[in-house]
Amino acid sequence: MLSDSTSPRRSLGLLDRLQPLLLVGAIALGLLVAAGMPVLAGGLGWLVQAGVFVVIYLVMLGVREHGLLAAFSRIRPTAIALAFNFVLTPLIAWALGWLFLRDVPDVWVGLILYLVTPCIGWYLVFTDLADGDVELGLSLLIWNILLQVTLLPLYMWALAGRIVTIEVSAIAGSVLAFLVLPYGLAWLTRRGMARRGVQAAALPWLSLGKTAALMVVIAAMFASQGSVLFENPAIVWRMIAPGAVFFALAFALALLFGRLARLTYPEVALLTFTTTARNSEVSLALAVTAFASPLVALTVVIGPAIELPVLILILRALVWVRAQGWYADPVRR
Repeated sequence: MLSDSTSPRRSLGLLDRLQPLLLVGAIALGLLVAAGMPVLAGGLGWLVQAGVFVVIYLVMLGVREHGLLAAFSRIRPTAIALAFNFVLTPLIAWALGWLFLRDVPDVWVGLILYLVTPCIGWYLVFTDLADGDVELGLSLLIWNILLQVTLLPLYMWALAGRIVTIEVSAIAGSVLAFLVLPYGLAWLTRRGMARRGVQAAALPWLSLGKTAALMVVIAAMFASQGSVLFENPAIVWRMIAPGAVFFALAFALALLFGRLARLTYPEVALLTFTTTARNSEVSLALAVTAFASPLVALTVVIGPAIELPVLILILRALVWVRAQGWYADPVRR
């Protein structure tokens, strides 16, 4: 996470400079474990889940409730984010599949399923790392969950030509385990610290802890998915082109819309990651249970493997964008 200086042209600390190398190193480590110790790698799914819990807890530890409540009244950035995620992105997903994957319809369906389900966790982590508006991101979270659950059958029918059933209980369990519980634990931690006159957001180890936990999650994710990637290299290559176009287009449009709407830098950082991060548990659950072809699920699994390095690049690009002073960078109180 960036330092708390209010100057948009501030210098980066050592951890900020090393962060891209650390996260790329975590990707490499995960792939090495997958290649050299496949049995161990295959059992690391629990570490991904535990790590995500810790990361979300540490992110929410620095959240201020008064900012969360105020975020619900901020109509302009909320409306832009929701329109982007639930109107524009499904159209882009279908168009990219038509351009790149017409000869592999199952992969095309997997791409649509992956792209139309906005992330319900990763975007908060990367928004926080970019010093974006996490409080506004939390208020968007409820909308992202409700709308993707409600609209996904419509998207599958209209865009993929079939109707799928969403397992609401699985989504509810995921939200409870990885969002409600870590938020509640963080709230209790902040209450306990406040009684002792300590501000959780000012803890010197918080930034280091988030980076370390994120490295563990990334390494475990790539280790657990490595065998799938190694066994199906052709699908990986087919996904790279539409994925690269989507992420580049989403990033450029987020910057453009933020500029036109005169959003602040923290709002633009949030808009960028809520529209680029796609790694939703909903898409994987549906891919595994609703489709007979394994290529649908494989596509959804490959998506995060392509997405994470891109999100790291976008994170660094946002640092550069902030340094140019293109967006207002208000003082945080």
